[in-house]
Amino acid sequence: MNPTQVPVANVAFDNLTMPEAVMRIVQMAQKTDRPRHVCTGNLDHLVILSRDDEFRTIYGVADLVLADGAPVVWLSRLSRGHRPLRERVAGSDLFWELARASAVTGVRLFFLGGAPCAADAAADAVRRRYPAAHVCGTYCPPAARFHDAEEQARIQDAVRAAQPDILLVGFGAPKQEKWIAAHKDSLGVPVAIGVGGTFEMASGLVRRAPRWAQRAGLEWACRFLQEPTRLFRRYFLRDLPFLLLLTVRALLRNAG
Repeated sequence: MNPTQVPVANVAFDNLTMPEAVMRIVQMAQKTDRPRHVCTGNLDHLVILSRDDEFRTIYGVADLVLADGAPVVWLSRLSRGHRPLRERVAGSDLFWELARASAVTGVRLFFLGGAPCAADAAADAVRRRYPAAHVCGTYCPPAARFHDAEEQARIQDAVRAAQPDILLVGFGAPKQEKWIAAHKDSLGVPVAIGVGGTFEMASGLVRRAPRWAQRAGLEWACRFLQEPTRLFRRYFLRDLPFLLLLTVRALLRNAG
């Protein structure tokens, strides 16, 4: 493990602030020696990692693993013998910071996935906020045809034709990470990042939690209030019990 990394639930997170993470990603985007993959890990990712060997392997070879979730930062503070993570690098904030970096450095962004029209709307929002940003393309694959060979070829053709430096993929975890791992070598894109539901938030289709809720680690609660039916099982039957389990384990380990 790199000395700058912090272990959380057997995952090595890079201990970077937001400006450091953006600088690292832009530096990777300016290299063409090989494709690179960034993971943005939250509590739900930790749950999936505990059950999915393929997902765990992808995380293990990622070029950068960022803490996209307050519980990940909290858990890092319970890891004895390691410096805790300095801050949360939320994917929803990283999106806008990369857009700003695009306006300054000229790196080209491509938005892939999300709900219908979300990527297009997110691109429009970026252009309004940062007119000099380079969003070189968007594409939202139809869910019903996603696994068809023709559709997969269409996705890859669209990305390759646009020649982005950074590919943001909003398929949700672990689908987006597995898709990136399977296709990154053939896309010709320097950096690919799974961003979950970021396009929906950036476009305004889903409201982002207020700043006080983000700082308090309650962003999940605001998301739940907007989509209770879809998120009840994930949050209350899977993620929160797993957080409790990890917390108890850490406390017992620290006690002896």
